[in-house]
Amino acid sequence: MDTPGEEQGGTKVLTVVRRIVRRVVPAQAEGLTQSVVPEPARAAFAADSLPKTTTRPDDISMGLTSLMGRSRTKEHRPRTRTQDRKEDMKEEAKQEEEEKVAVEEKEDKSAMEKTEEATATNPTAPTPASPKVNPFTPPAGFIPAPKPNPLAPPVGFIPLPKQNLLTPPPGFIPARKPSPVPPRQNPLARQNPLVRQNPLARPPGFVPVHKTDPLAPPAGFIPKPRPVAVKKPEVKETSSPSVAPDGKPSPVARPQAQSATNEQVPQLTPSEEDHRRVRRIFAGDANDSKLIEDPVAILQAAHSAAAQAKTEEQLTAETAWYNKEKVWLVHKDGFSIATLLKAKAGSLPEGKVKIRLESDGSLLDVDEDDVEKANPPMFDRVEDLASLQYLNESSVMHSLRQRYGSNLVHTHSGPNMVVVNPICAPSMYSEKVMQMFKGCRREDTAPHIYSMAQAAYRNLLTTRQDQSIVLLGKSGSGKTTNCQHIIQYLISVAGSTNKTFSSEKWQAVYTVLEAFGNASTCMNGNASRFSHIVSLDFDQAGLVTSASIQTMLLEKMRVTRRPEGESTFNVFYYLMAGVDSSLRTELHMNHFAENNMFGIMPQTKTEDKQRASQQFSKLQAAMKVLGISGDEQRAFWLVLGAIYHLGSAGATKAGRKQFARHEWAQKAAYLLGCTLEELSSSIFKHQAKGTLPRASSIRQACDENGTTDSGSKASGMDCLEAMASGLYSELFTILISLINRALKSSQHSLCSLIIVDTPGFQNPRLAKRECGATFEDLCHNYTQERLHSLFYQRTFVQELDRYKEENIELALDDTEPSTSLSIAVVDQASSQALVRTVRTDEARGLLWLMEEEALQHGGSEETLLGRLFSYYGPAEGESKGHTFLLKSEKDHHFLLGHSHGTDWVEYDACGWLNYAKLNPASTNATILLQDSQKKIISSLFMSRTAGATVLSGSVAGLEGVSQLSLRRATSMRKSFTTGVAAIKKKSLCIQIKLQVDALLDMVRRSRIHFVHCILPKADALKALSGSLFKAGECEAQGEAGDPGLMQLDVALLRAQLRGSKLLDALRIYRQGEAATKLTYSAQANKCT
Repeated sequence: MDTPGEEQGGTKVLTVVRRIVRRVVPAQAEGLTQSVVPEPARAAFAADSLPKTTTRPDDISMGLTSLMGRSRTKEHRPRTRTQDRKEDMKEEAKQEEEEKVAVEEKEDKSAMEKTEEATATNPTAPTPASPKVNPFTPPAGFIPAPKPNPLAPPVGFIPLPKQNLLTPPPGFIPARKPSPVPPRQNPLARQNPLVRQNPLARPPGFVPVHKTDPLAPPAGFIPKPRPVAVKKPEVKETSSPSVAPDGKPSPVARPQAQSATNEQVPQLTPSEEDHRRVRRIFAGDANDSKLIEDPVAILQAAHSAAAQAKTEEQLTAETAWYNKEKVWLVHKDGFSIATLLKAKAGSLPEGKVKIRLESDGSLLDVDEDDVEKANPPMFDRVEDLASLQYLNESSVMHSLRQRYGSNLVHTHSGPNMVVVNPICAPSMYSEKVMQMFKGCRREDTAPHIYSMAQAAYRNLLTTRQDQSIVLLGKSGSGKTTNCQHIIQYLISVAGSTNKTFSSEKWQAVYTVLEAFGNASTCMNGNASRFSHIVSLDFDQAGLVTSASIQTMLLEKMRVTRRPEGESTFNVFYYLMAGVDSSLRTELHMNHFAENNMFGIMPQTKTEDKQRASQQFSKLQAAMKVLGISGDEQRAFWLVLGAIYHLGSAGATKAGRKQFARHEWAQKAAYLLGCTLEELSSSIFKHQAKGTLPRASSIRQACDENGTTDSGSKASGMDCLEAMASGLYSELFTILISLINRALKSSQHSLCSLIIVDTPGFQNPRLAKRECGATFEDLCHNYTQERLHSLFYQRTFVQELDRYKEENIELALDDTEPSTSLSIAVVDQASSQALVRTVRTDEARGLLWLMEEEALQHGGSEETLLGRLFSYYGPAEGESKGHTFLLKSEKDHHFLLGHSHGTDWVEYDACGWLNYAKLNPASTNATILLQDSQKKIISSLFMSRTAGATVLSGSVAGLEGVSQLSLRRATSMRKSFTTGVAAIKKKSLCIQIKLQVDALLDMVRRSRIHFVHCILPKADALKALSGSLFKAGECEAQGEAGDPGLMQLDVALLRAQLRGSKLLDALRIYRQGEAATKLTYSAQANKCT
């Protein structure tokens, strides 16, 4: 028997033999044993396959012999790398399965073929039993359908070409190939190796990513074709413009200004209407005067024409102009163009020249001083007056008039600006025009009040220094309107934190201010009767964080007294026409008195009543926007109604000082929340006790019958007028506090921009009035005079000092800094702190003399004017000379020459000493309001601080919330509480000077921008002076008004230019700039 080891070895031998047989014998022979075929077919197939298995018997025999020998000797083959053997066995098993499947398929196919062959050769042979049919076997010849591939592309799909990762992007510019010649090396690179490679430098061929423009049109947008050049009308003859002796402008032919072929004028769409517009601007076409102009197109066309280079034809025309020696002949009514002729030596007297007028060709011999050189026509509409080649008075007036006729009312004057009042041009200040100047520099845009505001705002952001814009000019020249435009621009462009300041809110502010502070005067139908300073505070980001308004010099006496033909404040007319039935009943205004001692009467015309009613509704809506509650508004209407009823009550003429009509006084007491006895005591009590000195001599006026013994009536009326004016002053002060409450903010501010707007020069003679100017007019004219002196000081004194420090020589005829002497006539102070009680020979101003005469026994207006003329009047036997004070033919009248003697105003001094006396009734008005039985009144006026009552009627809006507003208020209070001011804080006349001093001190700390507002014609606002509400009509009419308004009064324009010293400022600015450039260039040449 074999041992177990031998049995086990035999089993291994058989397994190895089977593997060898499978490798040696073909795969078809091994798979025949498992196929399902008939026995005959299997026998035939085995017979055919047998020779194949016996083709290599020697190899099999040798392999078996070797294996059997090893098994007997128990010698095992050394096995290494067992892991490889296992992998080989897995591969062999996989190959065996694949071979098995292939053999079965081939075997089935061959078996079926042989079966058919055998059936065909032996038809009688018995049919073998049919094998079992597999129901899942497909029929013969079956071709299965290809399975759809979900990832296969659709029919007709054309794949994209494969992107080469090395392909450069579109627009790639390859770097230049290095030249065989080595470039020059930077000498610094040899010394410093860091210079050779800049780590921030862009590699060669770098293409920056295109920045997306948020205003760019969408993809595929096709704009309409636009011609890029504007073809201007050709002018065959460049004749000089002629000026009629009456001062009216004649059509001016402009030389051809065709731009070069390579120049383009952007942002213009020259349609037919645009061609007519440009034709009107540059050729003075009178046929298109009624066209509604596009202000943006006008400004762009004018600025583009000024920026274009001169063409050859323009240069030729300019040379011909200089060869003809064109001049201006200055005369009383204006100036005319003429040609200077060359005369033989000795043919003319010394100082005479011969000219030929262009208007009629006449020859004249005139003085040399009456002739000024004229600039070529290309300077007719120059944007900066400092760029005129010949800078003289006639050339400046001609440029201003030509620009004004072309609806170009703004002109640069060196660093300042000149604005001629357009009267009616609301489209010139639209939102579209506002966006035109946003973020632009001065040299990039046309002159405009928005460009001045933008320049101040840019300086504020770059220098972090306070800025101020001071508006100068006559009454009716448009100062308040320009102030509103400046504020609207800054609010729109700069924006505000949390959107607290909106355009609607500022419109509401000025709607309220115009109602309570404006009135109709002889020169302006909607004139401001108070001075105000608007302060806008900005943070580091340039956003508006807070705002405030301070007011001063309110004409509170206008409530009770005013010149003939003028009106009281607008709000009284609004109230009487616009209140509803319930409020009218509460105010006891269902019936109006036939006579009112204050002259407050309702409108008589139906149209005026309708306009007043509309304005009252607008006023109520504006107060609601500012956060003034219904109860606060009701308190305002109650006080205004009480003032009206006090005027209807009047005062008795003789006997006991009391009301003339107690029924109207009872209505006033009811509205104020007090009894009739309390009201009467507040007005007349102090007079009865004799605390009001010389009440009978205060009012130097005659009654209607011409009698002079009306002292009792005058004294009683003075007390009544003091109470009414005190009530209105307190009301106006509370109104400013409520406005500042709506504008306040506690956010941190960095710097401020201040806009100063004061009533302009008032001269009744300019409006052809025979009456004299009032004391309030003197205060406003004095304030304007002080602001002009500040302009003179900044323009001349500081500039001359700067040029002297830099050793720059200027060739000026008059370089002596001198302000107008009319200021000294008004406010020259005494050498001592206290007001003198004894008359001396020391010269003092009018305000100081009024204080002294009010305290002197027997003082009157006659003694006041006598002392004033002794100090400042002309000496005996002299005419005007250098004095600015003259006597008038009328009693108690005098003439004062403002604006360096160019604007003489006649004043009526009757009753002026009344302004120097503190009437107790005016101070009792505050107590009466605070102690009112009506809570809506007492709670509103109890909010007044103790410090504000000291300056009652003087300055309003001193309360502040932001740091900058508190700092400004503190600086203004110091003017009233330090030094000499502390002694005279109760003096009403001295307070006027102190208020103006405080204003100038605040402005001097900032960078000042001056805007000179020009009144075009004396009767320009005549249409507005007849009604209180025609200013609104003007805005509705737009440019469809009277074309005659676009003409200038040359005599009035000359007086305004001379009074403002604008020409002198331009000369020193231009010479200083030129000298500075030459000095800097010389220093640069020395350095090189």
